[in-house]
Amino acid sequence: MYVPVPAKISSRRFDFRSLQRLKGGRKIDEVPIVNKVTMKDIAREAKVSPATVSYILNNVENQTITDETRCRVLDTAKKLNYIPSLTARSLAKGKSGMLGLLLNRNAQEGFWKQLYYGTLIERMEKNCKKEGYHLLVSGMEADQPNLDIVQQRKMDGVLLVDVKEGVFRNISVHFSIGTPIVLLDSFIEDSLFHKVVFDYRTAFTKWKERTGDTDNGSFLVMESFNNARMVEEIIKASQMESDSIYVLTSDNADGLKPFLELQRGKKGIVINEFIGALVMNASYGLDLEISVICTSNCPEILPPHVHTFLMDADRCPIDISFQILHFYIQSQTVTKDGAYPQTAYSPYVYIPFH
Repeated sequence: MYVPVPAKISSRRFDFRSLQRLKGGRKIDEVPIVNKVTMKDIAREAKVSPATVSYILNNVENQTITDETRCRVLDTAKKLNYIPSLTARSLAKGKSGMLGLLLNRNAQEGFWKQLYYGTLIERMEKNCKKEGYHLLVSGMEADQPNLDIVQQRKMDGVLLVDVKEGVFRNISVHFSIGTPIVLLDSFIEDSLFHKVVFDYRTAFTKWKERTGDTDNGSFLVMESFNNARMVEEIIKASQMESDSIYVLTSDNADGLKPFLELQRGKKGIVINEFIGALVMNASYGLDLEISVICTSNCPEILPPHVHTFLMDADRCPIDISFQILHFYIQSQTVTKDGAYPQTAYSPYVYIPFH
């Protein structure tokens, strides 16, 4: 069978290889295989040297190249559908151009956590695209993470989300020396690593100032975390008794409504707007005054009458985490002699609400 070459693509960029296949008694003889366009192809078409093409495509700044030549090379690369080799670029620059977003998962994870992770991934992708990084997203078992992804892929920087302190020690030693690691939703007592966490203590204070003291008491509904210290810090910040706190998981979701019925007439605060929507549905007719701390930046899913505490637009935790990683990757002195360069960020970076 003859396969025609598309009119807009030169036939010299195809190899025709014999393929022996029997189908319905007929033999298919030839199929087109597209050859990868190289810098030499671009140089030949643009009538410049391969070195000039390399300088332009790799944004080398110490070379004097006219704007006319630069535009001609870029237009030629686009016309030939040139796709750069990440492997070659990594070898040339000593960097992979890849960041890792590692999410610690567990069997009790509810849909609210999955939606939260979705917002993190979307925001991280936007940051990476803006700065020219590729993003590798991987879920890891919270108790016994498979470290193959860490050992097989060279990543320029890593963001770890909701990791257990003991497990973190095991994960961190598997990264190459000099790889910056930032932790999100995790309390880890190690000043070498930056931890980006929400300022729950201030959020609770603002909530109490807004609602005022009440003789009827108050309650908290929050999500569970793999990082046990994270749960402890939130409960401590709330200053509530244990019987007024519900730590929601997929295993105990059926108990949420009975818990809310015991809080009839009280004022409550919920962490995570997806849980907030769940609470609003379950509390219908219970005369509860609900406020929600929005940790996923999705307040629009809540009814208009619900009071929300929002993070600042320029202080989103995933953005701050990315800025820290990007700083260390761009720094020429990262981990020199085992020490990080000075930044404006402290070991714990707290994200405020208003």
